[in-house]
Amino acid sequence: SFGCGRLGATVWPSAIALASLLAGDKYRSSIQDKRVLELGSGCGLPTLTAKEVCGSQVLATDYWEGREGLIVGNRLVPKELFGVNLAYNVGCEPQNLDWHDELSIFDVSTNFKPDIIVGSDLVYYPDDTEPLLQTLDILLKNGGGGQSMLLILPLPPTAEREALPDFRRRLESGVGDKDVVMDELEMIIRSASTDEEEIHNFLRIRI
Repeated sequence: SFGCGRLGATVWPSAIALASLLAGDKYRSSIQDKRVLELGSGCGLPTLTAKEVCGSQVLATDYWEGREGLIVGNRLVPKELFGVNLAYNVGCEPQNLDWHDELSIFDVSTNFKPDIIVGSDLVYYPDDTEPLLQTLDILLKNGGGGQSMLLILPLPPTAEREALPDFRRRLESGVGDKDVVMDELEMIIRSASTDEEEIHNFLRIRI
């Protein structure tokens, strides 16, 4: 389950890259005092950056199961703990958001009304491509004024994502009625475990 120990427990390079961009001069001024929604927040580093560095109103979203409990190894993680690490990291209540549940997406978009949508390393499985595109379309159409988007997705050779080629191809025609700009970035990230510098390539997607 995301946010309860198996997933949502590691800060991945793409989240570091997104947070670094948000904290930079170019993006920091553009999202200051804006309503920022992060998709697939995981540990919530970009959300925390937008909140603490940029002074934005933020909403961290991710997905975790709604069952009463989940077997993880030989222990039971109660429902009450789902998303707790994300809430602790960002200092505010996260939203459980299922990209396959259109009604919940509408609820988030109309209640929070995001000005800016951000996300990192969102594209894994082909079955999630269409729901993710629909989620982006709904949030952009029903959010606040001047909606924009910034996504950072990892590229080979450091990361292989099965659904990325199709997702990238489909974005060429835009999201809803909005044009999409895509380019590639290279960042050097120092590993906390080895203290060695690693080169990572990312796809930057902007509206």
